[in-house]
Amino acid sequence: MLILLTRLLGMSPRELRRALPLFGYLFLTMAGSVAGKSARDALFLERYDAIQLPWADIVIALIVGVVVSVYVRLGQHINLRNLQMVSLVGFAISAIGLWWWAMSPDGESGALFLVIYVWVGVLSVLGPAQVWTLANFMLTTREAKRAFGLVGSGAILGWIVGGLATRLAVGEFGTEVMLLATAVTQLLSAALVWIVWTHRPVEDVSGGLVAGAGGLRSAFAIIGSSRYLKAIGAVILISSVATTVEAWQFKAIAKAAIPDTDALAMFFGTFNTVAGIASLALQLLLTGRVLRRAGIGMTLFIVPVALTMTSAGVLITGTLAAATLLRASDQVLRYSIDKATIELLYLPVPASQTFVVKSFIDTVMYRMGDGIGGLLVLLFAAGLAWSPAQVSWVVLTLLGAWIAAAVVARREYIENLQDSIHQHRLDAERSSAPVIERAASEMLTARLSGETHEIVYALSLFEMAHDRAVHPAVRGLLRHAVPEVRRRALALLSRANDRSVTDEVQQLLHDPDLEVRTEALLYLTEHANLDPLASIESVGDFEDFSIRASMVAFLARPGRAQNIDAASLMLQKMVEEPGAAGQRTRLEAARLIEFLPDLFDRELRTLLQDEDAAVAGAAMRAVGRLQKRLMVGRIIERMHEPALVPAAIDALARFGDRIVGTLRDFLVDPQSPVDVRREIPAVLQAIGTRAAQVVLTESVLDKDVVLRYRCIAALNKLAQLHPDRKVDRKVIESVLAAEILGHYRSYQVIGSLSRTLGDGGEPVRQGIEESMQKETERIFRLLKMLYPEHDLHSAYVGLQSTDPVVHDNAIEFIDAILPPEVRGLLLPLIDREVPVRVRIERANQVLGRELGGREEAVEVLATGADPWLRSCAAYCIGELRLARFAPKLDEWSRDADPLLRMAAVEAQAKLKDAASHAAGVGLL
Repeated sequence: MLILLTRLLGMSPRELRRALPLFGYLFLTMAGSVAGKSARDALFLERYDAIQLPWADIVIALIVGVVVSVYVRLGQHINLRNLQMVSLVGFAISAIGLWWWAMSPDGESGALFLVIYVWVGVLSVLGPAQVWTLANFMLTTREAKRAFGLVGSGAILGWIVGGLATRLAVGEFGTEVMLLATAVTQLLSAALVWIVWTHRPVEDVSGGLVAGAGGLRSAFAIIGSSRYLKAIGAVILISSVATTVEAWQFKAIAKAAIPDTDALAMFFGTFNTVAGIASLALQLLLTGRVLRRAGIGMTLFIVPVALTMTSAGVLITGTLAAATLLRASDQVLRYSIDKATIELLYLPVPASQTFVVKSFIDTVMYRMGDGIGGLLVLLFAAGLAWSPAQVSWVVLTLLGAWIAAAVVARREYIENLQDSIHQHRLDAERSSAPVIERAASEMLTARLSGETHEIVYALSLFEMAHDRAVHPAVRGLLRHAVPEVRRRALALLSRANDRSVTDEVQQLLHDPDLEVRTEALLYLTEHANLDPLASIESVGDFEDFSIRASMVAFLARPGRAQNIDAASLMLQKMVEEPGAAGQRTRLEAARLIEFLPDLFDRELRTLLQDEDAAVAGAAMRAVGRLQKRLMVGRIIERMHEPALVPAAIDALARFGDRIVGTLRDFLVDPQSPVDVRREIPAVLQAIGTRAAQVVLTESVLDKDVVLRYRCIAALNKLAQLHPDRKVDRKVIESVLAAEILGHYRSYQVIGSLSRTLGDGGEPVRQGIEESMQKETERIFRLLKMLYPEHDLHSAYVGLQSTDPVVHDNAIEFIDAILPPEVRGLLLPLIDREVPVRVRIERANQVLGRELGGREEAVEVLATGADPWLRSCAAYCIGELRLARFAPKLDEWSRDADPLLRMAAVEAQAKLKDAASHAAGVGLL
């Protein structure tokens, strides 16, 4: 039975063990509340006129404030179980006492009817609030989202049973007996609280809930400091005022139409039964679907819009039928769709604030609304003598305010979710971030006199960085005791064109270390117009390459000493210095050309061909600085070498729009080396012009998944940097649809191969899942371009979090901002609570058919452009002995990707073994 229920409700057995007692708790609470309300309304209206009801509502509002203040302060000292059990037993004892009073000779006292009315009002506010508060503490966010439907059904079923019991019991035993029924429900609820508590989370503590909270003043301060909580409070308050006034209309019109007390009580019981059945049907059949498809942004408006239409009916007709329809619109919708929506509003509230805030809003503010509603009824019905139908003008005005408050609450809900996941992203980035910022900056500023190897390591990080900027603390290292530290710090400052240390570098010409003196000579020759010959004569020994580089710089510099021919001859000799021994000389030549007059193209072309990455990279930077347009093609051709990519990007970006056409030719040409094509999006991003953005957009549907990803990533970055530029929405939406459908196709492949390979398919599954992670990233980058006003980057980071609260907030945020057609496709793919089996079934529905079998699944992997997926296909071909794919294996065995080559060779070996085995069996 338990297994059947878990499957029907989509909950785990552990969740069901927590949810069922909560369902029973809310069922009993609502049944007792409905029974008590039916009795109190009939008894009160027997003695008093309907116009006096608002006074009782005002008294209830005041008393609820006092009760909740005491309740919250008790929560500082005792745990939730004891707090709720004490309150439930207290309600049960007081209900028995009121029944005893009603049955005594003084049972006709007017004070008794007033006390009963106020007592039931307090019970009906605090009772349900206690259940939902306990549910918030007993269930995690994801558990709550799955269990709230079941728990909420308890309220509706309790409403139905309470109304039916009222009708039957009142007809047999009289109205007063419902007080005893209420007492029984409270005692049974106390027992259920004990049962629920046995399944509480392990991390629960037995102390108070809000130690040091300061009662209602603290709650008021917390709500006042949060726009989001104020928005929730406004919705609750205004809705309470509006429903209080329309409830009075219903009671007043019903009393006028049905004067007999028992008949009126039976009418109220019948109404509650019918409305409860309708609400239960709505809860079971529509609430979940409406919340999933429309989202909280729409469901917030369902009740006020329905009440607006039915209130207009009361204004026009003033009949009991119209009033009943008005009340039914409130009661049927509020305990189904609206209740689930309001509880969802509390999900982003920090757990440390939930008890105090929820207790205050759901009770004090709710009853404050009742009190304000009562005053409005007194003002317009008693003071201005408006009829119940005319009071609809007041209700319509309040409903307008309710809709306005819902608009604000929806906006703040989205912003609050966005803020919470954005803060998580910032925390994650701070914890993993910036190796150079954390390892070098902090080390250099805090450990200038620390361990040498730490400082050298930090300097090496700067040397590897694409950005030439260095931390100011590097300047202080020119005075470090270790020569290697001084030399490397000076080289970094020279690379960064930092001229602020010229005077200090002059002193380093006399440094006892030869390498430091050499670096100082190079720095001063490049940045301070130093005559190298004078320095050599006055200081002494330098490395040979530094002397030659300094002489070239001196002779090439415009002025009386300029001698281009001599400089060119010396530079050519430096460029031709062979092998590893000449690497430093060639590197200095390449660095030098960047700062010399533009007269050395022949030497620059030679250096661009250099096999050493450092030399070729320095030559590329010189090409960019000197704007050598004719050498651009050679730079692009060498972008297949990873070590040269940063320098190539830096150099090419300097040309701007002048080379966008050339870059496009390489990007769209399938004959260009794929490793070169994959680096071009980074160049276009660095250029960043509109023309570059257009070229990137043209390639977002390229069949190579790596290139496609890099184009999307570059476009995403440009959209952030230039939000004023409009993206081609039709193209981006087409790419998004293709990526989502491709993601679903991947699940079909997983399902087909898992059935075929069994446990042996785990490597394939892992490979496909890694590819799918990249698909998900591409999907979110595309979404960010389509919806730049929302922080979808933080949402993507939040989805990766192991913290269920962060993950759930990210899901809720995405659910709230995306249009239904996108949300319906995307959410099943990113919500980790959706099983793979369900995703596979959903994939079959979305794509229109299942995969034909294992061979079609392998075909999907084999025809993709991702080498990783093709490697998975090769593995499957070998494991499943699919001989018809042998030509593919032959092709892949010669592929440039080493992983694909290895997988293909292994699969060929397995096919060969299978063929040999089959031949042997045939001979036998």
